[in-house]
Amino acid sequence: MTEQDIKRLMKKYLDGTITKREESLLERFDSSLLSKNGKQVFHSNAQKQYIKRKFSKGINQKPKNPVIKWVRIAASLALLLSLGYFTYIQFHQEPAPTPIVEIVKTTEWGKKMSLTLPDGTQVKLNSGSTITFPERFEDNTREVELSGEAFFNVTKNPDKPFIIKSNEVQTTVLGTSFNINTYPDNHQIAVTVATGKVKVASMDSEVLLGPNEQGVFDKATKQISKEQINIASFLHWKNGVLHFEDATLSSVMKSLEQWYGVTFVFENENFGNCHLTASYDNEMLSAVLESIMYTKKGLAYEYVRDKKILIKGKCTD
Repeated sequence: MTEQDIKRLMKKYLDGTITKREESLLERFDSSLLSKNGKQVFHSNAQKQYIKRKFSKGINQKPKNPVIKWVRIAASLALLLSLGYFTYIQFHQEPAPTPIVEIVKTTEWGKKMSLTLPDGTQVKLNSGSTITFPERFEDNTREVELSGEAFFNVTKNPDKPFIIKSNEVQTTVLGTSFNINTYPDNHQIAVTVATGKVKVASMDSEVLLGPNEQGVFDKATKQISKEQINIASFLHWKNGVLHFEDATLSSVMKSLEQWYGVTFVFENENFGNCHLTASYDNEMLSAVLESIMYTKKGLAYEYVRDKKILIKGKCTD
């Protein structure tokens, strides 16, 4: 039945000139409209049958006023269209995006951690450090934040640069391995490259680093310097090795605090002229302290309480 046929029959119905056969055709059209469009409109067969019964009941009743019957037919058509519209909206709306959860991993002083980021990048996190990263990398870059020290072995992806944000410094790579030392209480941020190339940038300057090169950002001057280094001496920590090369005793004790999660207090603060060159491979703190006391005559140590150690005496090289 065409649209013109429907209009013609509706006019005859309202004029009172419609035949019984034509009236039956009009009623059958209204009922068949449901079954023809059921798949697009209804969520389930049960819902289809329920609405169909409701419409059929309303159509089969014989109202005295022909206008009322026309209104019922029109209402059924309008309801059908409404159902179709809202069903279309429900099934064609874009699902709301799932929020990306930020993951934070922190190591206490004296502890270390190995972890794998969502893209497969391997990270060794030094003690007293925090790394923040998303549960998945969905943007055009892979961005993480670091406070402390970590060694990165970045999975290559030329289409998604890997970016580490460390206070005022941003380090960008595509796929390489490098170390970042960005402890908040240090006066510098150091990026040391083992393999590949790394760009280190601040607001005022940037440098490109290759293997066995180190970029150092000075927090006071806001400038980045670049120099050749021996990469091995900067990566001992990730293998459990404490290495000191002509280091002042005060810096040695600071490293021991971070490494073992203890606190040192000094009977004599004048250690400026006292230096130490030594390596300790996964040694206990007591063994390290005994070695230092043996090397530096005139020094002694004493536990004043748990995890607090007093260094006594004077240091002589």
